[in-house]
Amino acid sequence: MIIVPIESPSLSQNDLYTLLESWYTSDMKLRKDIQSKSNKTISLLIFESSKNPKATIIYSHGGFTNNAEKDIGATGTLKDYCLQNNINFIAIDFSNNGTQKDQPLEELIFSNRIKDLESTIDFVTSEYHSPIVLFGSSLGGHITLNAADYSPQIKAIVLNCPAIKAYESIRDLMDKTEFDNWQKTNKAFVFEGVFGYNFYEDLLEHDASKKIPNLHIPILIFHGTEDKITPIKNSREAREKNKKIELVEIEGGGHRFNMKPGVWETKVEEFINKHINP
Repeated sequence: MIIVPIESPSLSQNDLYTLLESWYTSDMKLRKDIQSKSNKTISLLIFESSKNPKATIIYSHGGFTNNAEKDIGATGTLKDYCLQNNINFIAIDFSNNGTQKDQPLEELIFSNRIKDLESTIDFVTSEYHSPIVLFGSSLGGHITLNAADYSPQIKAIVLNCPAIKAYESIRDLMDKTEFDNWQKTNKAFVFEGVFGYNFYEDLLEHDASKKIPNLHIPILIFHGTEDKITPIKNSREAREKNKKIELVEIEGGGHRFNMKPGVWETKVEEFINKHINP
């Protein structure tokens, strides 16, 4: 039990609220290392509402070097909503993100990150036995869609500007000469590091658009109409191929679209409630 004095000359009301919030969050947050099917150790940042949650959200970040602690801000207040509604929230520190000593960034392969997500799904199924909602952003959408049919525990998916055709995004954003020479030189600078051509071949082999027609769970996609990194045309094509997809277009929004405060959160919360409480 934590006792806080009602009257304290050194603690303002705002300070008190901030302190109580930090205690509340820290009590719920824990780190868990697991062995992934990628044969690498990955770390899970777990915000645990209870041991018997009504659902668990698994968040897959975008980017190469982002980690859970750094990228969790992209989820807005969703984590807080989860903790208040008996929903666990898990963010993954994926393999080869540039922070692990024995996992160099240059060896990053996204099919390994798909295995990391599948291993996290296995962990949630074993630990909490709860329905699962997958949430992916950008390249995290590529990962999420590739794992979407992995388990019957997965009940719904939320995506922000997903890289449905990740290989296209990589190709179109690279210097054309460097891309054309990549296969021959087996070395090219891509966004945040230097990678062999197998990096591109792996993305091509795991084209997430091929998964879309055969998914039978509800999918909510948010996408900016002016996204230059992961073009909205791929999300529009996905909606045409699968009527279970609801696409929310953010007019004028880029890859990091901005919606009015609370609008995105409200839409996501309503979607989650609808599909974990049918």
